[in-house]
Amino acid sequence: MSKAKSHKTTMNRTFTTILCAALIALSCLGALASQVDPVSKPSPQDAKQGVVHKIINAAEMHYQRGEKAYTGGAYDVARREFDEAVDTILTESIDVRSDDELRIYYRELIEKVNHYQIAALEQKNGGFAEQRFEPSPLDKIASLSDADLEEVGAADDEDADARFNFDFTSAIPVRQFISYFTRGRGRATMEAGLQRSVRFREMAQRIFKQEGVPTDLVWLAQVESGWNPNAYSWAAAKGIWQFIPSTAARFGLTQSYWVDERSDPEKSTLSAARYLKWLSARYKGDWQLALAAYNTGEGNVDGAIARSGSRDFWRLHRGGYIAQETRNYVPAILAVVTIAKNPKKYGFEMPRAYPYRYQTRMVSSQTDLRPLAKKLKVSYSTLLDLNPELQRGVTPPGKHVIRIPAALAVKATDATEESAPITNDP
Repeated sequence: MSKAKSHKTTMNRTFTTILCAALIALSCLGALASQVDPVSKPSPQDAKQGVVHKIINAAEMHYQRGEKAYTGGAYDVARREFDEAVDTILTESIDVRSDDELRIYYRELIEKVNHYQIAALEQKNGGFAEQRFEPSPLDKIASLSDADLEEVGAADDEDADARFNFDFTSAIPVRQFISYFTRGRGRATMEAGLQRSVRFREMAQRIFKQEGVPTDLVWLAQVESGWNPNAYSWAAAKGIWQFIPSTAARFGLTQSYWVDERSDPEKSTLSAARYLKWLSARYKGDWQLALAAYNTGEGNVDGAIARSGSRDFWRLHRGGYIAQETRNYVPAILAVVTIAKNPKKYGFEMPRAYPYRYQTRMVSSQTDLRPLAKKLKVSYSTLLDLNPELQRGVTPPGKHVIRIPAALAVKATDATEESAPITNDP
């Protein structure tokens, strides 16, 4: 063998040896790496909790700023910060109802903001009345356990002689809620709702009748909100009929930074009537199932029917196929309807309803209700009360129709530049 050929062979062997050694080294390093705990990726639940904590921290930062501003008498700043605290939660992609920690924090936040709003309204300048948040009475009803209702007891009879304009089957839970609203902790809520109903009851009955929905069902508003356009629930539901954002959008209610039509008494009532009618058709005229779906969503009711093999609401109730809130919701509404049909029997005075009257005017550009109220020589709270859908006491940019007291129609022509008088009289 020649020296050149021998040298070449030696070089090949050396290269092969080096390559093998490198491969062995890499293999060892791989084995060693496999023995070291890798950086674990967070589970989907951990990732979600991280987002929840980020949301809560951001909301709490705005709330703390609002609290500080309120203490210093800067009510406008306080209002903006409180709004931002609530909006921080509502504008995120996570459903408040899907996480217990976020749901509890949201409910506590609403209650704290409401406390400051009540205190602010007592100030001479009206405080920060815009975008008012008031807890929904349904939150308390939803938290009642079977033991709580058993403690209250059941009413003596089922009011079989009462005439309702929709069919339902009564049961012990209905009688328990009659007791709750007449003899238990719910009596004050019932009385407050009856008083508040005088403003919207006639309007609601008129719209329900026009839409072909039983007028007795307007008392759903008593359980949902106590007839309060500013009621907010832990589930981010709002208004007299407590629409969540997605359902409100399905039934034509606008929601933006400036306007939330879930608080518009007439528009939301029309949407509620149409949603109830749609649910009734879905469940073939079974109003108990329709009411359950109004509360928990048709998907949950459909699932309960599929699991139980029954379309009988009371079977779903007894078998625990639906959530506790819905188990309470339907009998609570049926109890309120029963009481409303014969209030004196249960110790209540039904206040007389009056027409929800106003006139409207078109404003040509974004308008603050405070200076407008001064021009009209009415209180700011009066205008805000007639336009509860305005989230910040200001109309959105561009043209917008506002409500004014009917008696001020002549004054408003000068104050609002563009006149488009409309009356809501039936």
